[in-house]
Amino acid sequence: MFSTNKLRAQVALRGGFAYSNKYLVTFTRVPDGLISSSARTLQYLCENTSLPTRSIQAQDKIIYGTSYQMPYKHAYGEISMTFYLTEDMQSKAFFDTWLNLIVDPDTGDIGYYDKYCGTVRIGMYGRDVEDPNNATPVYEVELENIWPSIVAEIAMTHASGGEIAKLPVTFQYKRWKVTEAPAATTAIQDVQTLTGTTTGF
Repeated sequence: MFSTNKLRAQVALRGGFAYSNKYLVTFTRVPDGLISSSARTLQYLCENTSLPTRSIQAQDKIIYGTSYQMPYKHAYGEISMTFYLTEDMQSKAFFDTWLNLIVDPDTGDIGYYDKYCGTVRIGMYGRDVEDPNNATPVYEVELENIWPSIVAEIAMTHASGGEIAKLPVTFQYKRWKVTEAPAATTAIQDVQTLTGTTTGF
């Protein structure tokens, strides 16, 4: 039977609820030709992002009787990030150059895949962490062979009242993997030991 006290106890045993504003985006590898200092600055300018998607694709299977869905591969979705812009527009120039490495704007030639891909890590941190650069993430993923597919428009208007300009960027990547994560099985066992139960609410 559901109980708010049991809910609070279960959440407390896991350190409380996670907060979505404790994160850090790090460009750990960028293609040659990009300024590494600009990549380091991006981790402080990323206004929002998300942990990436992974889905299992399925198709109809029928041998006899009712058809059902059978998985046949996994797929990774694109990921979006929004960056604050500084007055020197360094971040915009960074992504413009990255796009040029993928497709030459003058000739239309496509670059070599391993020459324009990078690596990005996205980490979530505990709510008490003040400086993520000096802390271990609670959960972190690494996106392999990432590259920008859309460097979107920058909204500008006289009616904005002097709002900070932002740059939305959409990325494609080959796959992602977990680099830091709690041991789920151990965490469940710890909860069961402390509560003396094997069920939820």
